[in-house]
Amino acid sequence: MTFRQFNAKYTLHDSYWVGIFYDVAYQQSVTLAIQWDAVWLPKEMKQNNSVVNEPYLFIRLTNVEQVSTAHYTDIHGICRAIAGCEFEEVEGKIFLAIDDVYGGQINILYRGEETFLALERDRSILKI
Repeated sequence: MTFRQFNAKYTLHDSYWVGIFYDVAYQQSVTLAIQWDAVWLPKEMKQNNSVVNEPYLFIRLTNVEQVSTAHYTDIHGICRAIAGCEFEEVEGKIFLAIDDVYGGQINILYRGEETFLALERDRSILKI
């Protein structure tokens, strides 16, 4: 699925960052690791998958050209909750901005594919 398709059905709102992992050794890809807030999941997903806890969501982006942050300040051990995300496609490149509730922003410019994987805490795969 593309980020546009994902964003039409799901939200990252109120989810928590686990981290961003940049594979610079073998390819230009990043994996976004997020503790996904189950409150905002569609009802059919909760019913079909028996989602009880916040699952983990991994989003892999390929052919990454740039990763940057903006407006980050030290918030002393508080996990950053995601407020929302925006994306735009321009000349075959995708610009993804993920904002947190403290004003921080992660900006990623890429031209590859998006791969989504959702896992329950017991590592079982959630169908999205």
